[in-house]
Amino acid sequence: MFRTIRAHIAIPYIVLILAATAALTIYSSNIAQDSYLADLEGQLSAEARLVSESAGTLLAEGASADGIDVLIKRLGQLSQARVTVINPDGAVVGDSEEDPATMENHRARPEVQAALAGNQGKSTHYSRTLGYRMMYVTVPVWASGGQVIGVARVALPLTQIEERVSRLRYTIAGASLLTALLAGLLAVLIAERMTRPVRRLTDLAEQIAHGDLTGRIRVTSRDEVGRLGRAFNQMAGELQAQMGAMDAQRNMLTAVLANMADGVLITDPGGRVRLLNPAAARLLGVDQEAAAGERFVALVRDHQITGIWRRCRECSKELSETVEMGRQRPFLRVVATPLSDTAEGECLVLLQDLTEMRRLETVRHDLVSNISHKLRTPLAGLKAAVDSLRDGALEDPAARRLLDRIETEVDALTQMVQGLLLTKEEKSEL
Repeated sequence: MFRTIRAHIAIPYIVLILAATAALTIYSSNIAQDSYLADLEGQLSAEARLVSESAGTLLAEGASADGIDVLIKRLGQLSQARVTVINPDGAVVGDSEEDPATMENHRARPEVQAALAGNQGKSTHYSRTLGYRMMYVTVPVWASGGQVIGVARVALPLTQIEERVSRLRYTIAGASLLTALLAGLLAVLIAERMTRPVRRLTDLAEQIAHGDLTGRIRVTSRDEVGRLGRAFNQMAGELQAQMGAMDAQRNMLTAVLANMADGVLITDPGGRVRLLNPAAARLLGVDQEAAAGERFVALVRDHQITGIWRRCRECSKELSETVEMGRQRPFLRVVATPLSDTAEGECLVLLQDLTEMRRLETVRHDLVSNISHKLRTPLAGLKAAVDSLRDGALEDPAARRLLDRIETEVDALTQMVQGLLLTKEEKSEL
């Protein structure tokens, strides 16, 4: 029932209205009942005084009970009320409805005691004689000497008043119920109007949560909900811009990783591969898509690389070593770096393929050795010819042969240099 804001607003409002109307019904009916009872008490009090004046003469004269009863029955017919006259000892000497001789003593009744004390008495109770509730009002019957010589009592049933109060209660209850229904409908409409923007915000939030950042809410008010809607639209726009920038950065990073010659692996604190680029998959001879989520030890299958990775995780320092993976596998430089800015235990492993550099180094060493060997003979010949010319062979007829030999050696060196230059240009073109 209370799963929506609309219910949270409307239901307490309706309950409050129903409680208020119920309290109003009870309060109004009680006031009306008290008013009816007060009017009835005034009417009975006036009639009781008339009875007291009429019966006082007979009681003062010592009239018989039958004579008094005849008068009382006549007064009861005229007033349409039950009239009773009671002696100071509590005996009924006249009653408009019953035979006084069969009635019980009334001295113990509170309204009779109040009248015997010289005051007006009132009581409302159930009449066992008539079988329904009645209001009794009593006044003392005074003698000329100021003595109380009896009690005059007038009573009317409360059924008419109860019926009036009941009809009034039904009328007020019906009007209150109608008012509550109208107020409840108004509460539902107000709650619907108030919660409609909130539902739109909820739908937009769910849309953003599912990745669609293009949605916006139409703001039509300037209240708190309107300000919330504008703030939400601004937040969605900034979030869309940030997500676009993040997508661009991610695409750029993906492109960089995809085109890197070096292999890159990132492991999580549990030792599983969270990311690897195509170069790493190629160097390790694994499938890139299937490798994600695999354990680093099972994926690499090389104790040297695994050892570097484990030592990096243990000491939290960058480690770098070269690894010879065999004749048929690449020669790698492994760099393991802890990612301290992220969760503890994450590690970045960089695999640099040094196989081609190692081959080029070997070729360079062999080339230098060959060139050194080939240059040694012409250089030795040039050295010998120069020494001979320095020792005075310039005047000797054989000096021309030495010069020819020097020229031959120089030509040989020139050819070798041209061959080296040609080889370098061809390599640069390739």
